[in-house]
Amino acid sequence: MRNAIRLATAAALAATFTLFMGGAAQAYPDPTITISIPGNEIIGGDTFDFTASSGDVDCDWTVTYGGAQQTGSGTSISGTYDTPAVSKRTATTITAVCEYQTATSSASAAATAEVSAADTASASATVYLLPRGGDTDGGSDDNGALPDTGGSNLWIVIVGAALLVVGAAALALSRRRSH
Repeated sequence: MRNAIRLATAAALAATFTLFMGGAAQAYPDPTITISIPGNEIIGGDTFDFTASSGDVDCDWTVTYGGAQQTGSGTSISGTYDTPAVSKRTATTITAVCEYQTATSSASAAATAEVSAADTASASATVYLLPRGGDTDGGSDDNGALPDTGGSNLWIVIVGAALLVVGAAALALSRRRSH
């Protein structure tokens, strides 16, 4: 019986110690930042719309694209950016940064304190700009030539010309023998 009382007392003390001597606990979750763009390929020189969201966390937003910034606050931000004209397919980046407040609490036997601190979360997305003429293959315009599909086309021309000459010579030789 004496051992059971000691064990119960030790368990109660351990539980009390664990409860009051716990470390800091974060009161709010970190936001997951998402950037939505309708399609990720845009004709250079046009505009595109974006929406950045942080779920349920209020943010002070800074969204950057091509050196231009847009700011706002709340759980999301939406806007429009102009794109530069391009001569070939070009990858560009849009970045959304969310600055938010985190509240942490620290409990001890003496007191409970709540501290607020600023933290940031961010996300980036790639926006591909296309030239206005519809060139989507990276700008490799060969001015009307047939596409190169894996090998040189010159050897085909040389072999074809040689077969044409051999065929013409065989035809001429067979006509001479028949007369």
